[in-house]
Amino acid sequence: MDCAPFFELVDELVDDSLVRPRRTQTGGQCVVDFFHPSTAARLGDDSLVTAFNRSGIVWAPPARRLGVQLRIPEADEERVRAALERGPFPVERTDHRGASAPDGEMVMLVHYAIRETDVDDDDLRAALAAVAAALDVPHE
Repeated sequence: MDCAPFFELVDELVDDSLVRPRRTQTGGQCVVDFFHPSTAARLGDDSLVTAFNRSGIVWAPPARRLGVQLRIPEADEERVRAALERGPFPVERTDHRGASAPDGEMVMLVHYAIRETDVDDDDLRAALAAVAAALDVPHE
């Protein structure tokens, strides 16, 4: 199994927005895990709390399965969901939980997921473009 084409596509469409990305290949899957920029901005990216709040994109080339999990501060929920819904696949809010920010404030994180099988190349590209839009944090 060759993950290089998938990793190159992630580099092309998404990489500039990822915070501390890691690329791995395991069990027939190509995995890119990272922090959403809003999560890193609010919680940091170097603590045990944030280690449990990484987001990820998983591509299983033989089965053409795509999985996306974004963990984001609730304050960004509307914008992120709208960006993901512009993609080709259904988006599901899968979880929410509190996390303590460095300033002691409790931050609610929401989780959004995309899970799809039989993904063709055009839909993979469109889904990654939607993820890139969901990672785009407006500068105030």
